[in-house]
Amino acid sequence: ASPLSTGSILFGKALACFLAMIVVEALLVAVGVLGFGVRPTSWPLLAAAVLAAATAFTGIMMVLAVVAETEQSASGAAWATLLVLAMLGGGMVPLFVMPRWMLTASGVSPAKWAILALEGALWRGFSPAEMALPLGLLLAIGAAGVVLGTRLFRTY
Repeated sequence: ASPLSTGSILFGKALACFLAMIVVEALLVAVGVLGFGVRPTSWPLLAAAVLAAATAFTGIMMVLAVVAETEQSASGAAWATLLVLAMLGGGMVPLFVMPRWMLTASGVSPAKWAILALEGALWRGFSPAEMALPLGLLLAIGAAGVVLGTRLFRTY
Protein backbone atom coordinates (compact mmCIF):
# COMPACT_ATOMS: atom_id res chain seq x y z
CA ALA A 1 0.00 0.00 0.00
CA SER A 2 3.03 2.24 0.22
CA PRO A 3 4.12 4.42 -2.68
CA LEU A 4 7.73 3.38 -2.05
CA SER A 5 9.51 1.20 -4.55
CA THR A 6 10.91 -2.16 -3.47
CA GLY A 7 14.39 -0.73 -3.95
CA SER A 8 13.63 2.11 -1.55
CA ILE A 9 12.37 -0.31 1.06
CA LEU A 10 15.45 -2.47 0.74
CA PHE A 11 17.78 0.54 0.82
CA GLY A 12 16.05 1.85 3.95
CA LYS A 13 16.46 -1.49 5.69
CA ALA A 14 20.13 -1.65 4.69
CA LEU A 15 20.79 1.92 5.83
CA ALA A 16 19.13 1.30 9.20
CA CYS A 17 21.19 -1.86 9.71
CA PHE A 18 24.43 -0.13 8.65
CA LEU A 19 23.87 2.87 10.93
CA ALA A 20 22.85 0.68 13.88
CA MET A 21 26.07 -1.32 13.56
CA ILE A 22 28.19 1.81 13.38
CA VAL A 23 26.51 3.23 16.49
CA VAL A 24 27.01 -0.01 18.42
CA GLU A 25 30.65 -0.26 17.37
CA ALA A 26 31.24 3.40 18.25
CA LEU A 27 29.72 2.85 21.69
CA LEU A 28 31.93 -0.20 22.25
CA VAL A 29 35.01 1.78 21.27
CA ALA A 30 33.93 4.63 23.57
CA VAL A 31 33.54 2.19 26.48
CA GLY A 32 36.98 0.76 25.74
CA VAL A 33 38.61 4.19 25.51
CA LEU A 34 36.81 5.88 28.40
CA GLY A 35 36.31 2.91 30.71
CA PHE A 36 39.37 0.79 30.11
CA GLY A 37 42.00 3.14 28.74
CA VAL A 38 42.23 1.49 25.33
CA ARG A 39 44.20 3.67 22.93
CA PRO A 40 43.82 2.69 19.27
CA THR A 41 47.07 2.66 17.35
CA SER A 42 45.32 4.25 14.38
CA TRP A 43 42.01 6.10 14.50
CA PRO A 44 41.67 6.29 10.67
CA LEU A 45 42.26 2.53 10.34
CA LEU A 46 39.81 1.90 13.17
CA ALA A 47 37.18 3.96 11.34
CA ALA A 48 37.89 1.98 8.17
CA ALA A 49 37.54 -1.31 10.10
CA VAL A 50 34.22 -0.20 11.62
CA LEU A 51 32.84 0.86 8.22
CA ALA A 52 34.04 -2.32 6.50
CA ALA A 53 32.61 -4.60 9.21
CA ALA A 54 29.28 -2.76 9.08
CA THR A 55 29.26 -3.11 5.29
CA ALA A 56 29.90 -6.86 5.43
CA PHE A 57 27.22 -7.58 7.97
CA THR A 58 24.74 -5.30 6.22
CA GLY A 59 25.26 -7.39 3.09
CA ILE A 60 24.64 -10.57 5.06
CA MET A 61 21.50 -9.01 6.55
CA MET A 62 20.24 -8.14 3.07
CA VAL A 63 20.39 -11.76 1.94
CA LEU A 64 18.86 -13.14 5.15
CA ALA A 65 16.06 -10.57 5.16
CA VAL A 66 15.11 -11.33 1.57
CA VAL A 67 15.07 -15.12 1.77
CA ALA A 68 13.00 -15.21 4.96
CA GLU A 69 9.23 -15.20 4.58
CA THR A 70 8.38 -13.83 8.03
CA GLU A 71 10.01 -11.66 10.64
CA GLN A 72 10.35 -14.67 12.94
CA SER A 73 12.07 -16.76 10.27
CA ALA A 74 14.44 -13.88 9.47
CA SER A 75 15.27 -13.54 13.16
CA GLY A 76 15.92 -17.27 13.54
CA ALA A 77 18.01 -17.44 10.37
CA ALA A 78 20.04 -14.43 11.47
CA TRP A 79 20.76 -15.90 14.91
CA ALA A 80 21.73 -19.26 13.45
CA THR A 81 23.93 -17.76 10.73
CA LEU A 82 25.68 -15.24 12.95
CA LEU A 83 26.22 -17.80 15.72
CA VAL A 84 28.05 -20.13 13.31
CA LEU A 85 30.03 -17.24 11.80
CA ALA A 86 31.02 -16.01 15.27
CA MET A 87 32.06 -19.50 16.42
CA LEU A 88 34.15 -20.08 13.30
CA GLY A 89 35.54 -16.56 13.22
CA GLY A 90 37.00 -16.36 16.70
CA GLY A 91 34.16 -14.50 18.40
CA MET A 92 33.66 -17.28 20.94
CA VAL A 93 36.91 -19.20 20.89
CA PRO A 94 40.10 -17.27 20.12
CA LEU A 95 41.68 -18.26 16.83
CA PHE A 96 45.04 -19.09 18.43
CA VAL A 97 43.53 -21.99 20.43
CA MET A 98 41.62 -23.51 17.49
CA PRO A 99 42.86 -26.70 15.90
CA ARG A 100 44.51 -26.21 12.53
CA TRP A 101 41.52 -27.52 10.53
CA MET A 102 39.18 -25.10 12.30
CA LEU A 103 41.60 -22.24 11.80
CA THR A 104 41.57 -23.00 8.07
CA ALA A 105 37.76 -23.14 8.07
CA SER A 106 37.59 -19.78 9.87
CA GLY A 107 38.70 -18.05 6.68
CA VAL A 108 35.13 -18.20 5.36
CA SER A 109 33.77 -16.23 8.31
CA PRO A 110 33.43 -12.47 8.01
CA ALA A 111 33.60 -12.39 11.81
CA LYS A 112 37.25 -13.47 11.59
CA TRP A 113 38.09 -10.65 9.21
CA ALA A 114 36.13 -8.08 11.23
CA ILE A 115 37.93 -9.09 14.43
CA LEU A 116 41.29 -9.03 12.65
CA ALA A 117 40.61 -5.57 11.20
CA LEU A 118 39.47 -4.17 14.54
CA GLU A 119 42.41 -5.71 16.40
CA GLY A 120 44.79 -4.46 13.71
CA ALA A 121 43.65 -0.88 14.26
CA LEU A 122 43.22 -1.11 18.03
CA TRP A 123 46.34 -2.81 19.36
CA ARG A 124 48.19 -4.83 16.75
CA GLY A 125 49.46 -1.72 14.99
CA PHE A 126 48.71 -2.92 11.47
CA SER A 127 49.92 -0.81 8.59
CA PRO A 128 47.51 0.17 5.81
CA ALA A 129 49.01 -2.64 3.70
CA GLU A 130 48.31 -5.20 6.45
CA MET A 131 44.74 -3.90 6.77
CA ALA A 132 44.10 -4.24 3.03
CA LEU A 133 43.20 -7.95 3.10
CA PRO A 134 40.65 -7.92 5.95
CA LEU A 135 39.13 -4.62 4.80
CA GLY A 136 38.96 -5.77 1.18
CA LEU A 137 37.32 -9.07 2.10
CA LEU A 138 34.77 -7.36 4.34
CA LEU A 139 33.87 -4.88 1.61
CA ALA A 140 33.63 -7.69 -0.96
CA ILE A 141 31.33 -9.70 1.32
CA GLY A 142 29.16 -6.62 1.82
CA ALA A 143 29.00 -5.87 -1.90
CA ALA A 144 28.16 -9.50 -2.73
CA GLY A 145 25.41 -9.51 -0.11
CA VAL A 146 23.91 -6.28 -1.42
CA VAL A 147 23.94 -7.54 -5.01
CA LEU A 148 22.55 -10.97 -4.11
CA GLY A 149 19.94 -9.53 -1.74
CA THR A 150 18.79 -7.01 -4.33
CA ARG A 151 18.51 -9.65 -7.06
CA LEU A 152 16.68 -12.08 -4.80
CA PHE A 153 14.33 -9.33 -3.64
CA ARG A 154 13.34 -8.57 -7.21
CA THR A 155 12.53 -12.23 -7.90
CA TYR A 156 10.17 -12.59 -4.91
